[in-house]
Amino acid sequence: MAIRVLFFGFAADRMKTREMLLDPEPNLRIDAVFERFQATLGAPADRFLFSVNDEWAPADRLLLDGDTVAFIPPMSGG
Repeated sequence: MAIRVLFFGFAADRMKTREMLLDPEPNLRIDAVFERFQATLGAPADRFLFSVNDEWAPADRLLLDGDTVAFIPPMSGG
């Protein structure tokens, strides 16, 4: 199995994909996954919201095999 990572808004544009799969690692947290992509995303983790399996989650949440984590950047509208 794997951990599914979803990207929304400008994050999807910068990553050039809306989703990717990662091999699960023991004690893998959301913030560790985010660090892998931070240079490409161009924004710090505290500017994003995160969800795991469709529920809001803090950046220090542990991920389990089969989880889906979403990176949701700041949005503006009008």
